[in-house]
Amino acid sequence: MLTEDERYNQVDLPFYRDEIAPILPERVLDFHTHTWIPEQWKEVPWKSDASGGKYMVTIEDYGIEALMADGRRMFPDREYQAVCFGNPTPAVVFDKTNNYVSSEGLRAGFYPLIVAGRGTHSAQRLENEIVSGGFFGIKVYLNWYGDDYGSLRVEDLIGKEEMELADRLRLVVLLHVPRSGRLADPEIQEGVRFLSREYPGSSIVLAHCGRAYLPDEMKRSIKSICDLQNVYMDTSMVMDATVIQMVFDNIGPKRVLFATDFPVASMRGRRVYLMDHWVDVVLEGYPPSAFRVSSNDIKATFMAWEIVLAIKRAAYMSGVSDAEVRGIFYDNGKGLLERVLNEKQSKREDTGQKQ
Repeated sequence: MLTEDERYNQVDLPFYRDEIAPILPERVLDFHTHTWIPEQWKEVPWKSDASGGKYMVTIEDYGIEALMADGRRMFPDREYQAVCFGNPTPAVVFDKTNNYVSSEGLRAGFYPLIVAGRGTHSAQRLENEIVSGGFFGIKVYLNWYGDDYGSLRVEDLIGKEEMELADRLRLVVLLHVPRSGRLADPEIQEGVRFLSREYPGSSIVLAHCGRAYLPDEMKRSIKSICDLQNVYMDTSMVMDATVIQMVFDNIGPKRVLFATDFPVASMRGRRVYLMDHWVDVVLEGYPPSAFRVSSNDIKATFMAWEIVLAIKRAAYMSGVSDAEVRGIFYDNGKGLLERVLNEKQSKREDTGQKQ
């Protein structure tokens, strides 16, 4: 049995050098990561009896240092940057998680999003916190645990006040779409189209490619956003090349953002699908979780690299250029963040002129 260091040096790193590193730019921007510390929890979901609490079991303490360490571990010869936010569920105290991410976001290369949603803040409070806290946008709050998405609509998660602010400040809105049908649900599609149409100044990023991890889900989803130029997809936990190929073929590579979903994607394994649902197949040693199967009778490396491989294989099948692939890993996402910075600078200059 290999030790952790032996596995990393003898198995993982050679694979990284051969298969992963050659397609990466000098800097990697991960557009979907989490960070939290124990003091933020109201309750740790997987340690409670909450319905859906064991849907995604991970680790209780994942501070910014741990996120940075995973970034260095996954991309050892690249500069790693990340868009980060806390746990976006009722498990945490809003102010604690947002204040932590804001303070740690002062580090170079880390871009915080505020966890907020419909009715969580007054309009003025939300604007004040975004401006004073240096946030680049909103990670839309999920008012439930697990996969009980019910009949919620997009408009139930984020409302007019939040979206008007995002429109005016050119903010990123990172949206984890609800319902069991995910983006393939016609009412969810209409909700996304409504936000895009009514708030064109915002940059709407659909987490996990609209939660369409399976080819059949993406086939029913992708046409709905083809003409929405301010709607993007992040690749967090999407490891099926056919799914990403459909994205490339329909909206092109410039609206695709590399993302991992750390700490989840730091596991060794791969997200696959059986019939109509995804399953995480991982090496033994990770805690039991819904839709997680463990075995040491398989070869596996980090899920973050499986996401990279899916992009690489899809790019080959769709004829995406090397330069466009590199853009997915940095330039596409950095462009959205720079829109926010430019708007902030413009408002500062306007305020100075008025004074």
